[in-house]
Amino acid sequence: MSELKLREKVQKVFKETQALCAPHASLKPLHDVLRECSERLDQPMRVAIVGFIKAGKSTAMNALLGELLVATGTVEATFNVNWLKWGASSSLMVHYKNERPPESKSFKELEALTLRANENLDYLLSIKFIEVFHPNPMLKTFNLIDTPGLASFYKDDSQNTIDFIKLHGQELTEVTQSEASNADAVLYLFSQSLHMEEKTIVEHFQGAAIGQPTPINAIGVLTKIDFYWPDKPDPLAAGETIATRLREDAQVRRLFYTIYPVSGLLGLGAQTLAPDEFETLRRLAGLPIERFERLIRNVHRFAREHPDIDISPVHRQAVLDKLGRYGVDLSIKLIREGFDARERLAEELFRRSGVPQLLDLVISHFGNRALLIKLGTVLRQIEGACFQERRRLKGQERDITEDVAARFDELETDEHAFHELRILRSHYEGKLEFDASEVQQLLEVTGEYGSSIGERLGLGERATASEIVQAAQEKLEHWQRKANDFSPVNRETIDATNVLARSYERLLYHAKMVKHYMYL
Repeated sequence: MSELKLREKVQKVFKETQALCAPHASLKPLHDVLRECSERLDQPMRVAIVGFIKAGKSTAMNALLGELLVATGTVEATFNVNWLKWGASSSLMVHYKNERPPESKSFKELEALTLRANENLDYLLSIKFIEVFHPNPMLKTFNLIDTPGLASFYKDDSQNTIDFIKLHGQELTEVTQSEASNADAVLYLFSQSLHMEEKTIVEHFQGAAIGQPTPINAIGVLTKIDFYWPDKPDPLAAGETIATRLREDAQVRRLFYTIYPVSGLLGLGAQTLAPDEFETLRRLAGLPIERFERLIRNVHRFAREHPDIDISPVHRQAVLDKLGRYGVDLSIKLIREGFDARERLAEELFRRSGVPQLLDLVISHFGNRALLIKLGTVLRQIEGACFQERRRLKGQERDITEDVAARFDELETDEHAFHELRILRSHYEGKLEFDASEVQQLLEVTGEYGSSIGERLGLGERATASEIVQAAQEKLEHWQRKANDFSPVNRETIDATNVLARSYERLLYHAKMVKHYMYL
């Protein structure tokens, strides 16, 4: 079923079920849930940014947005939940935990409302969440939820960090868990040293601490890879090595679609590099190589007065804050290699941060199946609401609740795309007995590489109608033969084989229709 037809079918079910509930006062709670869920399907996908305190969540979020929007820099930087949504102009709406009505605030107050300040702590604790409206293009597709973070201690934490987590860690963790559970998808951010055992980081992934992630709705992001420098000259490559090791862990594969390394600081700095900052970098590149290398080796020495350097310490500190030591060092190397224009330098720094690759991944993995992921979220909400209502209602109202639950259950059962998502999850959980070629076809036909007919058949977007029909026919025959093969395989593999045969049957039908109308 096309997305348009699915949307029409879903709207019809929502309209019918709300009409069933509307005449009955006792069913108002269920009616409200149905209305809210229906409205949610027309809203951008909700993506929660989740991770341990100090994982670089806000910096990474700013890098994805391409601008400094939310506060960064301290352990307490995100003290409250920020819901970032598209708006024609920048503004805030503060929502409170008690019965106090929401208040509109100036956008300039965002930092003060999210950064911890002892003299303002009671007020900050009274805030439930802040809606941040801003005209950023990405927010037209995704609502980003900036969470406070999960509490955890590390041996290098400052006493300020430890004291803060002791006082507020449990509350911030519970808020973060709740937001992750209610989001459509999750970016889970974590930082890892070069020598941290995989077992340690895998333990952080497990349990209910981050909601219920699956490879369908969760991507892991390895942050702060620039900290690997100077031990590793290419932090992105070093991060990819660590991410690859983590991807090989079966428990991690059950949770995340993939794990991707990024330097949020470099990605944000590249996109916000100002002309005067580029000029500072250009002048630093003019220093003798040995002098610059001695200078960059020590973060404290870098911004001090030096008789032989006529570049202001203030300006040096500014580029250090913007790009970090690795970013400054990389910038100097690139300028010496010929990246002597600000735009060219910024573009190359951005590419080497890993952020553009993560952006492409988020858009393709989440965005290509946004309606299905959102629909899956609201179906779980409706299922839970119906379960609660059945426990308290009797007679006709209980029967109506049963009818509502049955209609949405039928919707999910009849929609083939949900069956494709189910077998895709079985694949990531390691339950399917397919060879490499069959796994590739599974990933293609379920939309992992694109949603067009050609992409789902592994042919790309430019395949001809005849090529599409031939490929669909050949693959359908393969999966039909496999479905009739009574070799001993597990139940999940049998189920997946039948679903894939049905997928190729549907693709073949659509391909033939396209070819027919092309030659009319």
